[in-house]
Amino acid sequence: MILLVCLFLLPLAGFSQEPAEPIRLAEVEQFNQSLLEMAMAEQLSGFSEDGGYLVRGNGYELLLAGEDVSADSLVLSAALTGLPDSHEQTQAAPAPVSPRGVLPGMVVEDLLALYPNDNPSLAGTTDRAVLYIAGELPAAVSVGFLLRDGRSPQSIEQLVYYQAGDGVMRTGLQYTLDMGVVTAIRSFTSREALSQQQAAEELANLRSLQEQNRYVALGDRDGTRFAREDLELAGLDFLDAQLGTLDSVLGEAANQESVDNSDGSTLIISQWPGFESVFVRREGAPDRAQRLTVNGGAFEGPRGLRLGDTLAQAVSRFEHTGGADADGGALYGEADKQIPPYGLMVVNPESTLLYYAIDTQAGKAALILEFVDDLLVNMTLTYL
Repeated sequence: MILLVCLFLLPLAGFSQEPAEPIRLAEVEQFNQSLLEMAMAEQLSGFSEDGGYLVRGNGYELLLAGEDVSADSLVLSAALTGLPDSHEQTQAAPAPVSPRGVLPGMVVEDLLALYPNDNPSLAGTTDRAVLYIAGELPAAVSVGFLLRDGRSPQSIEQLVYYQAGDGVMRTGLQYTLDMGVVTAIRSFTSREALSQQQAAEELANLRSLQEQNRYVALGDRDGTRFAREDLELAGLDFLDAQLGTLDSVLGEAANQESVDNSDGSTLIISQWPGFESVFVRREGAPDRAQRLTVNGGAFEGPRGLRLGDTLAQAVSRFEHTGGADADGGALYGEADKQIPPYGLMVVNPESTLLYYAIDTQAGKAALILEFVDDLLVNMTLTYL
């Protein structure tokens, strides 16, 4: 978790004195050749799998077009899955030549700094963001993009589109990530050439994605006060949420019950795995969300928060200029008088609570975060 904090708190520029260069075809070929030479030195053999011959070594593997492992072998893909064990590696085997020195264990912010990034805020959609596109067909085109689950990066791909006869080939490197750390490096090449039209359409789609800003991972709100834009949980806007909207996003509720309220209204309590909603129903008025709660799963909350994040991570996402300490207290605003906007930390024997409140037209709304053993276990958006 700490590594992910580093990704979203440190600036992505300035890691290198010189501007990073786009990926080059020669880098992929050099990586493939490096792992092939390791397999040859260790006298490994392959076995038929996935339309080729798979060769597995110590912390790496190759997919070859033919059974023979030699300097003439055609490498379809190669992967560095770990650091070689010096006790198992033969003395004759050379060390892998990894692209730009990247090895499993490198943190993602250092990896990002090795390639161009025209998108420092990582704007895009919740599942991907384009980092850069360099070049135009028919010349080679280099592309970098990131695959993610909200703020959690899953992989970074660096591609090269290049002319091959009448078509366009696509080759590149994929850096697999887990908890903000590189776990594997894989090369890949399309088995068949794309047509000129297919390649142009793919690049057009990537350029379109460059313009997307539906989801901004590194926005300028981090470190600022809780605001109207933060009233979102699991992709649902708290002020505008409707029961039908929840069903379309989360599917049919696992359980739902109605409870009569003393003021003549009815509470509609719905539950999904890891998610609960409470709506107020009044005659002649649309249902209104009273509370949305995440208590399980991988749902994303305001500013990318997820269950399992640390207290320090959560505090860093919002303003914390007040006098809160280990015993709690105001994070900002007139928290002691509970006059919005304010941030407040409450430390109890069994848990710690963070409150962030604002005024809305419908009343005082708040985000409540509950931590047990320093880890986030519950996120709630509610009216106070």
